[in-house]
Amino acid sequence: MRVVVIGGSGYVASLFAPALARLHVVHTFDRAEGDDALDPDALADAMRGADAVIHSVMTRTDEAADLFDINVKAPYLALAAAKRAGVPHVVHISSLSVYENVKARTVDESVPADARDPYGLTKRLGEQVCRAAAQEFGLSVNILRLAWPTPDDAWPAWKPPWHKGKPILFETPDGTPIHATSATDLGDAVVRALDYRDGCEIFHITGAHVWSAAKARRLLGWRPHSAPAHQ
Repeated sequence: MRVVVIGGSGYVASLFAPALARLHVVHTFDRAEGDDALDPDALADAMRGADAVIHSVMTRTDEAADLFDINVKAPYLALAAAKRAGVPHVVHISSLSVYENVKARTVDESVPADARDPYGLTKRLGEQVCRAAAQEFGLSVNILRLAWPTPDDAWPAWKPPWHKGKPILFETPDGTPIHATSATDLGDAVVRALDYRDGCEIFHITGAHVWSAAKARRLLGWRPHSAPAHQ
């Protein structure tokens, strides 16, 4: 299928891009290419003839106005453009940051998102936008909540390109290791989320056993191969 990846030149998209390109024709829509994720007409034009859209626009800013633009406004415009262009399915990249103090909690998708910091708050509002727009526009939308996606050669640590120090190994307050999510596992999840189409669903995509990925296993047939054997 033809897939438009909004934010396709970004860090997270670079991790799932190889798996996506092996199976689909990919069109990248990204600021690095001169594209504007807040331009409704440009979005709709880029989506015409596409079978699905992946919304992976991200920002590292801590400015509230920018966070609301990227994490709330941009998803809505992408879904509205998909409706205009006749694209039936969207995969939206979200984050487990929608939860307050997530490293100290055991959560699954049934636990309401409650983050109050600007990043987490806007990410959870972006999910609400997806749910509302999916109903309003008649689209199927899969929301993937990621937990520290990382290159395969850095796993189980988290090592994004802007982090210049040693790779980060996370743990819970009691010292339980929290493994990042490998690029290979992320790519597999995104590919499977493109195929699954049933209303609006949220999935936890995580390489750590402290959070449940049972729903992704049940509905997507996904499990993290780069996870501890006991997961």
